[in-house]
Amino acid sequence: MAEAEEERKLKVFISYSRKDEDFAQELLAGLNLVGFEPYLDKHDIAAGEDWEARLGRLIEAADTVVFVISPDAVGSERCAWEVERTIALRKRLLPIVWRRVDEAQVPPRLKQLNYIFFDRPLMSVPALMGLAGALRTDLEWIREHTRIGETALRWDARGRAEALLLRGDELATAKAWLASQPKYAPEPTLLHHELIKAAEDAETARISSDQRRLDQVRAALEREQAAHGESEKALARERAALRRGQHTLAVAAGLFACVVVGAIGWYNQAYLREQYHWRMAMEPTVSTAAEEVEKASKHGAGFRECAKGCPMMIVIPAGSFLMGSPEIEQDRNADEGPQHEVTIPKAFAVSKFEVTFAEWDACVEAGACPQASDRGWGRDDRPAIFVSWSDANVYAAWLSRMTGSEYRLLSEAEWEYAARAGHQMRFPFGDDPVLLGEYAWHGDRDGKTQPVGRKTANAFGLHDMHGNVWEWVVDCWNEGYAGKPDALKRSGGAWASGDCSRRVVRGGSWNNEPKNVRSADRNRVSLGLTINDLGIRLARTLGP
Repeated sequence: MAEAEEERKLKVFISYSRKDEDFAQELLAGLNLVGFEPYLDKHDIAAGEDWEARLGRLIEAADTVVFVISPDAVGSERCAWEVERTIALRKRLLPIVWRRVDEAQVPPRLKQLNYIFFDRPLMSVPALMGLAGALRTDLEWIREHTRIGETALRWDARGRAEALLLRGDELATAKAWLASQPKYAPEPTLLHHELIKAAEDAETARISSDQRRLDQVRAALEREQAAHGESEKALARERAALRRGQHTLAVAAGLFACVVVGAIGWYNQAYLREQYHWRMAMEPTVSTAAEEVEKASKHGAGFRECAKGCPMMIVIPAGSFLMGSPEIEQDRNADEGPQHEVTIPKAFAVSKFEVTFAEWDACVEAGACPQASDRGWGRDDRPAIFVSWSDANVYAAWLSRMTGSEYRLLSEAEWEYAARAGHQMRFPFGDDPVLLGEYAWHGDRDGKTQPVGRKTANAFGLHDMHGNVWEWVVDCWNEGYAGKPDALKRSGGAWASGDCSRRVVRGGSWNNEPKNVRSADRNRVSLGLTINDLGIRLARTLGP
């Protein structure tokens, strides 16, 4: 019983400056006293030791991180790293004030949170009780966040082996946890979502396999029973079948004709619905061949191929650029290199905004696209979310079918070329993220998607290339560009080899920090995953 009670304790990592160690030790004892499992890094990191790896493991194991605010803590590089790591892992972060500092010195991520004050006389016990109450809020959900997160990290570190996936009741518990996120609780990470989706897919495959084996056994038993039937009855059935043969053939021919007519009717019904919606509700204005040539020459010009429900497209000129980031770029990831020159040989068009729910729902109303949830955030001019890579390609194929033009997802090279808009710096306006808020919705962990087009466009006239939602591209995932074929560098085409079960996403989203909203930053997502910060931007090939 005592062991079970111990397992239910919430794990709390205390982040503090070495100059506040006496207070951190008192806080450790107090949290132990009121029923938690607190811990801290008690000793300096040894010479040569990877302190990021060590502290990272401590934070990964925690259910909640308590950050002790003091002048020394807010000025500490290591404490700042711990805050960033906590946010990256989407752990719950609770700041407490031990020694007051000027508000301007507090890291931006801490300013958004409510503080608990320990610096006032005679306030230590009430403050401790207040901290305990905050820690106990949504206790079970927070603990599952840590448990499933650790499972996901192991699964990812070991090559995403199927043997490490959740199964049965454990998978059902994880799905119920994901669907019951309390208000103000930390968001599940992308790795949480990918683990659960991979487990669901594996479970579905196992069930299908078991059903096939069951059907095979059942069929074998039925064949055996038929083989041991009475021979006279079998002969009688054969004689009756011969007598009925001609009549049966005639009936079968009639039925087959009905099936064919019915199938044609069903096909035509879907086709007619699609065509009626396109011509009557969306009012097409499809270009002639001559107009296509003219479009390609008007760089920066915008066009739509229907009056209602089609994305506005912007003509992007041909050109060359350096793809990836230089080794000296701040916040650079290894998968952004080596930097290499890419040529975009022909002008093409890119949607001015991320595809909105109004545009997506036009495809739904035509019967060509599946419904997509907006999580109650609103539809209309907000970017469409909860759409998989396959869904995005279905939408592009529908527009291509309706217009006779080639709509598609961008290649990764095309995306970065369009995002940089002629600039080689971290962002489309320079290296300093101080202006990023003018161009991108980002860094709002408790927020949501925002209507498109409210932020400043880049030099090509494209809005929200950075932030709001991540954007699917065509390419399979590769860990960097070292093996990229030269032909793709000359054409800007999509890299169709590598880990094609995961595709590249670009641009960052409403809940990402500036380092993930850089022009060179890249991420990968499983093909079938649908999440609340991932959407679509389209390309259109120009020319007759």
